[in-house]
Amino acid sequence: MIEGATPADESASTGEAIPVVKQIGDVVSGGTLNLDGQSVIRATRRLGESALSRILDLIEMAQQQKAPAQRFTDNSSRYYTWIALSLAAVVFVVLLLMHCPVADAFYRSLTVLVVVSPCALVLLVPSAILVAIAAGARGRILFRGGVAVENLAGATQFAFDKTGTLTKGALVVARIASFDSQGEKAVLRRAASVAHLSTHPLARAIVAKAENRNLPINEATDFLNVPGLGMEASVDRNRILIGSRRLMRDRGIAIPAVELTTEGEVWIANDQVLGVIYLRDEIRPAAKRVIDFLKRSGLSVTLFTGDRVGPAAIVAEQVGITDVRAELSPQAKLNAFMIGARREKRSPWWATESTMRPA
Repeated sequence: MIEGATPADESASTGEAIPVVKQIGDVVSGGTLNLDGQSVIRATRRLGESALSRILDLIEMAQQQKAPAQRFTDNSSRYYTWIALSLAAVVFVVLLLMHCPVADAFYRSLTVLVVVSPCALVLLVPSAILVAIAAGARGRILFRGGVAVENLAGATQFAFDKTGTLTKGALVVARIASFDSQGEKAVLRRAASVAHLSTHPLARAIVAKAENRNLPINEATDFLNVPGLGMEASVDRNRILIGSRRLMRDRGIAIPAVELTTEGEVWIANDQVLGVIYLRDEIRPAAKRVIDFLKRSGLSVTLFTGDRVGPAAIVAEQVGITDVRAELSPQAKLNAFMIGARREKRSPWWATESTMRPA
């Protein structure tokens, strides 16, 4: 970035639900969403070299792979066809040598050809895979292709992404710390009165929390967005700031000593800090049950995420995963899992012949 500042949604490439503030000199990945503000970015790579393009290439490569059984039937069908024809011809000749009428011999050899027809063999595997994928879809399980269906039976390792897989990918208010005598409800109400004028994900989470508590959202005037830092507006004739620690420091507002956390922080202040709202990504209700089932089945479970170490560790602890790999790109996730698969001397359930080749 060569000009401006803005909060950026990098969840498409890193999986991190909390927006990341980008300033001059920071690297901005392709596929990143500019949530607010204005900036100028210098392109340093071509479209085909971007991280998002590499992700799409990996997906297309996986989708083009056939299941091992399907590759076997495709390769063997050419030989099987000649075997079937030869067998029918042998039956016809043998019947003629046994003085069987020509019409009868031809009919019986044709029957043999129909019974051992290679068409059934070629169509059998794709049909079985299609049935398995359809059955999985009815159970809300999506398979990328036949390779995943066939190799799933021998799986010993399962790797989960965090955002959108173990979590819902939507920020929610985790807790509120109040430094004002009126309590946390007053802090939340003032924050929501300013935040409802913004479309930022943190702002939407704050407004949703206030609405769930049936708190009145007062009218705000003179709204001002501070790119990459927060926002401010006048509420009940008081100038209310909501945003990051840096916004508070830039306005000369002292921040009380609080324990550092890996959750998202939104500070609320007027001429002094009124409180802080902590936000996190919500865990899916079934995530822990799935992890517990896999562990009871003797399977290895790992969390691979592009998110930071702190948020990844919190999610892993809540769902019961002890093996955590954070700040990984999609290619790094693939490489890390392939290394684990080679140590086990088995392929992970989604691996294909092409993805197993050395780079």
